[in-house]
Amino acid sequence: MYSLGVPSLPPIHHVGYVVEDLRSGVERFAKDFGAGPFFGMEHMVFDEVTYRGVAAVYDHSSAFGCWGPILVEVTQVHDAQPAAFRETLVAPGTGLGHIGVLTPSLSQETERLEALGLTAFHTGRTGPASAVWFEGGPLFGHPIEVLQERDEILGFYAMVRAAAIGWDGSEPLRIMTGPPE
Repeated sequence: MYSLGVPSLPPIHHVGYVVEDLRSGVERFAKDFGAGPFFGMEHMVFDEVTYRGVAAVYDHSSAFGCWGPILVEVTQVHDAQPAAFRETLVAPGTGLGHIGVLTPSLSQETERLEALGLTAFHTGRTGPASAVWFEGGPLFGHPIEVLQERDEILGFYAMVRAAAIGWDGSEPLRIMTGPPE
């Protein structure tokens, strides 16, 4: 976590891209780059969402798959309110939407990153998943999602990685109807 004695971000866990349409975005990643299979959750429901400390709306669908050794998240944003929140998210098709990192202590990592000058702008919590998003500023140019490590989350990502081993390209998007197990 530290290089040359300088604090850094935890290792990149996944990269995220914002697309206009989840299915076509996943199909393109699978067809053009051999990424997948992707496990998707449509219109993810949150217990709590904030933008700049105030209750917000974040309706999106996401799918996670492997692109070689890299975990990739493809996201379609259906609605994000207030308008400034939506504008903070990268416009579909314009590049990297965010990088995601995992941490054993979300509160300690949030405090550390804020002390380094990064600004938290969004929080989300659903079931066992909790995250804080930071502005990437001029250094990164994209948001940074910091996720709390939880056994359920680690198990889901392990399942995604296992499904990629020997994947034959069939059924690139697999919609999940319940929470990851």
